[in-house]
Amino acid sequence: MVNKNDIEKHTSLPVIGHVLHNKHDSNIVAYTSPKSAISESFRALRTNLQYMTQGKEKFTILITSTSVSEGKTFTSMNLACIYAQFNRKTLLMGYDLRKPKIYQDFGLKNTVGITSFLIGKSSLEEIIQKSPVPNLDIISAGPVPPNPAELIASPMNVKMLAQLQEIYDYIIIDTPPVGIVTDAFLLIPYTDVNILLVRQNLTNKKVFESIAGDFEKRNVPNTTVLVNDVKPDRSGAGYGYGYGYGYGYGYGYGYGHGYGYGYYSDDAKKDEDASMFKKLFSRS
Repeated sequence: MVNKNDIEKHTSLPVIGHVLHNKHDSNIVAYTSPKSAISESFRALRTNLQYMTQGKEKFTILITSTSVSEGKTFTSMNLACIYAQFNRKTLLMGYDLRKPKIYQDFGLKNTVGITSFLIGKSSLEEIIQKSPVPNLDIISAGPVPPNPAELIASPMNVKMLAQLQEIYDYIIIDTPPVGIVTDAFLLIPYTDVNILLVRQNLTNKKVFESIAGDFEKRNVPNTTVLVNDVKPDRSGAGYGYGYGYGYGYGYGYGYGHGYGYGYYSDDAKKDEDASMFKKLFSRS
């Protein structure tokens, strides 16, 4: 998968936006480097999602992908950080019950979580963790269970989501790749927007076409495609990702040389540090 045209050849699902390549050290770059081009791409995504959810003051967003290594957890964490910047109560949930993630990047633990609540060992209050990001709470997956799909399909899960949707303004759900397990489809009845993530130069076109087709056959509402890890080419021309997304915004970020560093000061500092390091270690 390379660009928007590739996606449009394989599905009628709309493309809502793109996320730039992360060249920063942190995985929660929207929090650690808010004045960066990649953080701005997440803000553009948030704006387009606001258009998709017009009329709703609270909503739940599910993020999945076709396969592993496409960046859904990275995307989920940063989108949650961006929503928390709205000064509204935001929750990030790690629903990959087979391979718990998320909690490490926030310096949290996974001793209790979703599975603990679903088997009746922990209360809702006990599994909610405060993150270092203002307005952002985290519920990690919890200890790995023998029956993840059955737990997600249980009445206890429905009860938990209903309670959380009363408490929080925005809920971001990170799920396992839908091309590998069906957990995401079990959660879709309780979400408002569903994002199918693809990664530039990694996602397999035939696999994407099959999975996108599955979403279309099931008539899953409010499903959209997001392109991750977009890099400008060497000429600085980019890949034509200044879309009009169909929600009223056509973002062209000006991906010329240096990503417009006069504006993105966190990117400028990163390049300045890298240049200094290179000079120091290139001396004989």
